[in-house]
Amino acid sequence: MNKEELLKLEAEILASKGQWFVVNSQTGHEEKVLNDLKNKIKAEKMEDQVFDIKISKGLVLTKTGKEKEKNLFPGYLFINMIMSEESWFVVRNTPGVTGFIGSSGRGAKPFPLTVDEVVEMLVPKTEVIVEEVKNSENEAVAKKPLFTAPFVVGDFVRVKEGINAGEEGEVSSMDFEKGVAVVLIEMFGRYTNLEISFENVEPVKEY
Repeated sequence: MNKEELLKLEAEILASKGQWFVVNSQTGHEEKVLNDLKNKIKAEKMEDQVFDIKISKGLVLTKTGKEKEKNLFPGYLFINMIMSEESWFVVRNTPGVTGFIGSSGRGAKPFPLTVDEVVEMLVPKTEVIVEEVKNSENEAVAKKPLFTAPFVVGDFVRVKEGINAGEEGEVSSMDFEKGVAVVLIEMFGRYTNLEISFENVEPVKEY
């Protein structure tokens, strides 16, 4: 998912009609439960109360540097709805749904997610992975963590600290083993590539 698609998704989430809730499902069957929910809502003509259902997915970097999509919250679905007695009954009685998160039970309706929680959980980010390191005898000797970052090559970022604090530029490359990004920043009338740690830059959303 590129920068434009990420911003579009975030805008859609913020403009949602209802509130967002978290639903428990059987782990490994999230896609089936999502489809069952959509079919149940359509059959019950609840489209005016249940607007969207999502599975939170993100990119995971493999040992070879390739990216693959992964469910970031196994066993959970995110549903945008108006919480009424009817919609609550239809959702929680769909096969595969085991309940709502944030409900104390005994007929108590669940609490919705805050806007910040929704964006944090549904806007994809690159996830930390662990790479196995082997010695000359091909024996596993350690686990080598790779760094993670909430931006990708081509994104614009802002430097947080140091002599270049406040400067903005485009990410031209990333080293996930060192946790360093090469950022193209304009200095003294010319563009210069600077190596900056992932933790010292942040995405610039307005780009």
